[in-house]
Amino acid sequence: MKKPFPIIKNKAVLGEGPWWDAEENKLYWIDGLEEFGRGNDLHRYDPLIDEDEIWHIGKHIGCAIPAKDGGVLLALQDGIYIFDTESKRVKELSNIEREIENNRLNDGKCDSRGRFWFGSMSMTANQPDREFEVAGSFYKMERDGAVKKLFSGVGISNGLVWNADETRMYYIDSIAATVFAFDFNAESGDILNRRTIIAFDSKAEGVPDGMSIDADGMLWIAHFGGWKVSRWNPETGERIEEIQLPCSQVTSCCFGGAALDELYITTASIGLSKSDREEQPLAGMVFMVKPGISGTTLNKFQEHFL
Repeated sequence: MKKPFPIIKNKAVLGEGPWWDAEENKLYWIDGLEEFGRGNDLHRYDPLIDEDEIWHIGKHIGCAIPAKDGGVLLALQDGIYIFDTESKRVKELSNIEREIENNRLNDGKCDSRGRFWFGSMSMTANQPDREFEVAGSFYKMERDGAVKKLFSGVGISNGLVWNADETRMYYIDSIAATVFAFDFNAESGDILNRRTIIAFDSKAEGVPDGMSIDADGMLWIAHFGGWKVSRWNPETGERIEEIQLPCSQVTSCCFGGAALDELYITTASIGLSKSDREEQPLAGMVFMVKPGISGTTLNKFQEHFL
């Protein structure tokens, strides 16, 4: 049995967005929300020396992606920024959805051409006293910085990956509990023919959250509220295997390590009751497991390179 184990001492409120930098051999990840005075942090973990650097951003973080020319792209509550880890300065690239007070940007990834694809969600998902609002949208940022809304009606925009030749893009809306596929044109950046390929019973096994893809083209999906990550064949919709975690709120995963044969898994502790926290003392930690297969290299953000 493949058993994940915690690798980082720092425990997150909402651990999310693991991103392995194959050039630095370091893991970027985020603590996306704040609770009890903790969170809203960018992390960079070096497994060789077991060091986890932390930068407090002070705003909700949806995702973090290293940029090709240095710095880290951050999707925050009020827009998209480049963060300089040395000077700790931020440069605004776009103020997407700043006019929607209760929305924030969430998960995102870059394609091989450097375009940034991302979505948004309502923060009522983290406000138990408010009814959830389906108020999110899905966007792309072109190489010249122009942002285009592709569709609305999104619950929680999440997990995003491409197949090896970038003819397919896979995308998760967690509230819809669905993995969608699109036909993808890498040259033009167009997406077409949206269709459902995997539908989950969220009451039985949690909602699909972050996602990664392995060298065989299989999808690895984190189950928020489901205590696991699962591996799927996107062509057949077949569930291949599952890896259990010692905490319920599993948020995302990515492949890393020198051979890309290590699966890094983020988890959350947000919203857990006192008894839940006692039952799940490792909630909010980052885990690693060797699943027996390697992953693929992630694409860095390329700012205005036309």
